[in-house]
Amino acid sequence: MTLRYLMKRSILIAFIILAAVVGWIGSGQFSNNVIAQNDNTENIVESDNSYSQYKENNDDDEFTFSVETKLFTSNLIDQSIELQGQTIHNKKIDVKSETSGNIDMIKFARGDKVSEKDEMITISLEDRNEKLLSAQKDLERLNKELILNEKNRDNLLRQNVERIELYELEYASAKQLIDKGLSSKSKLSLASFNLANAKADREDIKIKFETTLANLEAQISNFKSVLKNIKLDINKTSIKAPFDGIISKKMVEETEFISVGTPLFTIIDLDPIKIEGYLSEFDVNKVSVGTKALIEDGNGIKKNGIISFISPSAETSTRTFEITIEADNKDLSYKSGITTKIIIKGSELRAHKIPPSILTLLDDGTVGVKAVDNENKVTFYPTKTIKDTIDGMWVSGLPEQVNLIISGQEYISIGETIN
Repeated sequence: MTLRYLMKRSILIAFIILAAVVGWIGSGQFSNNVIAQNDNTENIVESDNSYSQYKENNDDDEFTFSVETKLFTSNLIDQSIELQGQTIHNKKIDVKSETSGNIDMIKFARGDKVSEKDEMITISLEDRNEKLLSAQKDLERLNKELILNEKNRDNLLRQNVERIELYELEYASAKQLIDKGLSSKSKLSLASFNLANAKADREDIKIKFETTLANLEAQISNFKSVLKNIKLDINKTSIKAPFDGIISKKMVEETEFISVGTPLFTIIDLDPIKIEGYLSEFDVNKVSVGTKALIEDGNGIKKNGIISFISPSAETSTRTFEITIEADNKDLSYKSGITTKIIIKGSELRAHKIPPSILTLLDDGTVGVKAVDNENKVTFYPTKTIKDTIDGMWVSGLPEQVNLIISGQEYISIGETIN
């Protein structure tokens, strides 16, 4: 009896709890419906700077939605381009030895400023002067032989001419005597033979001396080349600075033996200083070679420069274009490898600062904004982006003052009238 009573009591309590839960859920749904209706009612209330547009459906039910507008005024903006850059040297080379020998003297230290053609290192001459003197004597000897050869040739040719003239006379006399029957043909034959030999000797003399001349000229040319190489080698024992600059590295010591190709020192030219930067594809067509730029390093040192190079192709990974700016650096205040700020001066332009969210895209791909004109009609202005900032976008193509639709533009069409 007691057990049945307890079971009935538990069932009754369970039904009471279930009824309470159903009632609570039902009251929540009702409350949400009321809130939703109130929200919809509030959404159609206009603010002071909004226009309302009304449309009717087929059931003659009237719906209301709002578009919000805001008056925008143009401002003058500076189109200067600002980017980060890094200084690089104008020239840098490792000077290497062009001859071999022991270093006699080093006339610089690291960090020294040097001028072009300053003597930096001297290498021992060793036997170079003796070789030079020997080559000069050989050349003199050959030149004398050449002169003697020419004199001998001329003498022999002169003697040959005299012999030919003598034999021509003998031949003529013998021929006259034969014609008169006073001499034999053998004398005429002998005179003819002597004349022919004399003429043949002349050709042999020319060939012989021309061969000797060619041989002497070849030797002279060879010794001239040897002499020139010896002089060049002697000049190479004095290593000079190739241009004005600063010695950044010293790689050898005095008395050290060096061979051809041994690195001796590194020289860097910092005037003019070059600044390397990268322009976006949006900005690259705004500048050209010769465009002025302002450079500023981390210490606030400013320099004026000009763009000397613009890469014809973009970097594959970043889609940016390398540019090089050159600036005067006679004071050497800029070193190579420091970070700088680059400001490329641009012209001033009137533009409007708008939120990017109000931009509209037409069916033909034209980007612009919707506005309300003086007759309360919706109009469209194509725009061109000038630059992006953290708090808005600067665009051109709008009147000086314009009433732009900043909310609800997607619900209205161009040409519609705002009531």
